[in-house]
Amino acid sequence: MRQTYDYEDNSGGLPLIYMALGVSFFVLMILVLVVTMNKKPSSAQTAAAVKEQEEETATEESSYSSGLVASDLDFWDMYPIEEEEEAKEEEKKEEEEEETSTQEESQTDDKHVEVVFRDGSKELIAINPYRKKHTYDFTNLVSKNDLLHYYADGKQISYLGVDLSKYQKKVDFAAIQAEGIDFCMLRVGSRGYSTGTIQADEMFESHLAGANAVGMPVGLYFYSQAVTEAEAVEEANYVISRIGTNKITYPIAFDMEFVENDTARIETLTREEKTNIALAFLNRIEEAGYTGMLYGNKEWLLKRIDIAKLEHFDIWLAQEDDIPDYPYLFSMWQYTRQGEVFGIDGYVDLNISFIDYSAR
Repeated sequence: MRQTYDYEDNSGGLPLIYMALGVSFFVLMILVLVVTMNKKPSSAQTAAAVKEQEEETATEESSYSSGLVASDLDFWDMYPIEEEEEAKEEEKKEEEEEETSTQEESQTDDKHVEVVFRDGSKELIAINPYRKKHTYDFTNLVSKNDLLHYYADGKQISYLGVDLSKYQKKVDFAAIQAEGIDFCMLRVGSRGYSTGTIQADEMFESHLAGANAVGMPVGLYFYSQAVTEAEAVEEANYVISRIGTNKITYPIAFDMEFVENDTARIETLTREEKTNIALAFLNRIEEAGYTGMLYGNKEWLLKRIDIAKLEHFDIWLAQEDDIPDYPYLFSMWQYTRQGEVFGIDGYVDLNISFIDYSAR
């Protein structure tokens, strides 16, 4: 049987055991600390690792990007300001107009002529190869103080004229003759475009007397609104009656036109009817021994009448352009309605004749 004192005698062994355990635990803690210290990176190493990782990430992102730069992300550039849009639209419009112009030029050649109608619409008309065409070379036109002259072989072969009506109240015929005016076309009268009544031009007799006083050659014209051949003959007889014993050396012209900004009584006439009315007037004029002439612009001559049936008569072309492009033969050209000549108050129509009718 073990006694208490026996225990006390062996009590010196227990502290040794505890000491051994303590040393072992201490050694173990040192080992753990060493291992932990080896695994934990330094702050410098950590920063370098983070930077390297960021660079790798940026490289990966750039490999998947579309190549855009910061300025490409400026969304305002995707929506031009209004001025830029207008400029682009204007540039596009100019390009379209140039293209259209080029196309029109390619269509307008010696086989076609363009007609602009009074409503602004246009039509390209084929030139009849069998009709007699003019042979004027308009590079021979010379302008002197806005007065045109035509030359051939260095010699002037044209004659300058004015056409006068009640709208030219004061005309000094000696002065305009000194300015180079060779002849005048006087309006005898007109038929009302609504009432149909023939009316005398209130300045006709005064103009005729003034021209005769200086020996200026005279031609006549009548503004017609006849709707029948009988009315056309009536107009021609009226003109003849007003001539009396006066000498008329230039033609007597038939002038039928539409009315600007109003409806004329000739609006409903067909092309054939207008042609026959013109024929009736001009035939009567020539029966009386005078030279008949047809006045008109391109629209009228090419579309409103059948010019082929009127080829016997001389043409007085009205076209306010630097160079006329009417293809067929004409002997007189009204080139402006806003001419200015010393001796005439206000504007006056100016004409160039390629024939000296007074010498016939």
